[in-house]
Amino acid sequence: MKYRMMHLLLLIVPLAVLAQPPSKVLVATGNEVITNIVSPGAIACIGGTPGTDPLGLPCSPGTTQILMSYHNILVNYQQVSGSAASLVQGTNNIVVHCNLDGGYYGHCWGHFVWTVPGAGGQWEGSWSGMFDMLTNTTSYSGTGYGYGGKLAGLQIRGEWASTGPGPRGPGQSSVFIARISGN
Repeated sequence: MKYRMMHLLLLIVPLAVLAQPPSKVLVATGNEVITNIVSPGAIACIGGTPGTDPLGLPCSPGTTQILMSYHNILVNYQQVSGSAASLVQGTNNIVVHCNLDGGYYGHCWGHFVWTVPGAGGQWEGSWSGMFDMLTNTTSYSGTGYGYGGKLAGLQIRGEWASTGPGPRGPGQSSVFIARISGN
């Protein structure tokens, strides 16, 4: 009797697991465009001086390392499509930190608070990637968690890239793909 009950449980448990609805994954793609520089943050030009480059770069020629902290930008999303489009339409407040070599290439990272009025909530998370600021070529990824409204309990994972050339600052654009999962 004991073994029959065990066999019955072994049959029922997998059936219960199979009966669970699959998790839903939503996707959005589009362009992320810098709309405003809230703060340039702090810049240290190792081996050089700040703000003297005629090309408008933050450090003078001869700089061997550039350290940026608390650069703060606002971005919006354009030409967004996909099943998650309504969950990413808003303004993203991004804080940027970078450790770049003298050629303006290196690792950047930071955090974000992405307000989505149409979904009644916001994403909060972090990101990290590699930047070539001379050519505006970037590749970075991030993860955030939803708070409030339709975003509560959801997770967003995104990949961004820009292939330059283009403007630095407002108007600069990256393409993105975001995957949203959860509830």
